[in-house]
Amino acid sequence: MRGKTLVLAVLVLFLTGCGALASPQAVEQAEPSSTPTVTATAAVPTPMATDTPTATTVPPTPTATPQPPTPTATTPRPLPPTPTPTPGLQGRFVFQSASDGDVYVVNADGTGLVRLTRGMDPSWSPDGTQVTFARWTEPWGIYAIDADGSNERLLFSSSVARGPVWSPDESQIAFFFTTEGRHEAWRIWIQGFGWYYIERGYQQTEWHLGVINVADGSLREPYCDNLSFSPTWTSDGTRLVYDGEQGLRISEAQGANNEPFTDNVHDYFPVMSPDGGRIAFMHWQHDHWEIYLTGADGVGRWPLTGSSPLLETRPNNVSPAWSPDGTQIVFLSDRGGEWAFYVMNADGSDQRQILMDVTQTLKISYAGVHERVISWTT
Repeated sequence: MRGKTLVLAVLVLFLTGCGALASPQAVEQAEPSSTPTVTATAAVPTPMATDTPTATTVPPTPTATPQPPTPTATTPRPLPPTPTPTPGLQGRFVFQSASDGDVYVVNADGTGLVRLTRGMDPSWSPDGTQVTFARWTEPWGIYAIDADGSNERLLFSSSVARGPVWSPDESQIAFFFTTEGRHEAWRIWIQGFGWYYIERGYQQTEWHLGVINVADGSLREPYCDNLSFSPTWTSDGTRLVYDGEQGLRISEAQGANNEPFTDNVHDYFPVMSPDGGRIAFMHWQHDHWEIYLTGADGVGRWPLTGSSPLLETRPNNVSPAWSPDGTQIVFLSDRGGEWAFYVMNADGSDQRQILMDVTQTLKISYAGVHERVISWTT
């Protein structure tokens, strides 16, 4: 009996040992089966063949690069224009360094700088032998002086006369000056009551046009707006285009006709071309000055100067003056940071700085009060 029991115990022991060996194997197989699932999830990145986006967008990005637009930002009229060599300028300039400061004469190529006198708004006579100018220090008024600085003479005495310009035949000079005017009363008629005054009339300071006869100094006042500035003669010498209350106006030099010339209230400082076919003028464009062109009848308008709207501060282009042959326009600009002289063709092309030696020696100032800074003759 004891022998049977011993055999049975050994058998049980043996079977138990086999089961103990089998169970770890089951655990070991369960782990690999789980590892594939982990690797399978880790392999999920393999669908990371969504790297296809990388293939799709990477090349397009360069093609879509807005590099072409960058040139378009610079497409506005070149500011120091094409540096192609151009023939030297011909003729002479007369210019002011400041309002009621020194007036100088210089050759168009920058040589022969000479101080002429003291004053403001200088303008050549059509034949280039005389200069007219205004002076605001005693004895004040409208003056003429010979081109060599001799024979300076007072033509019209006024403490506040400005902007003189010769008529085509040199017999008259047009200008603008301060005078006392009267602001009309504002009243309405009420039936059964009579006139009701909303505002009484009162004295006021006005700027009128004046024309003096060079031979005898007599003054005539053409019909014009209460605020009239910067006259320029038409080629036949019978009318004046000027800067009025509602833009540019045109008036008869002798007569009562006064009409609109352009319909833009931001147009100022008209300058007639020598042939009488075009007028250059200044235009206040949002926050800076530009130079425009229109026909002799005020029809059509073309910008001659301009700059990129992307600039934080837009440069000013002011005080245009025609070349004697009408093919070019000289003007003042602060596009380089300081006021300096520039020239361009009559269509606005080939803009370039001139008189660099002069503006390095003399400081030019501009106050924006209808100054004529420069004038050009043969």
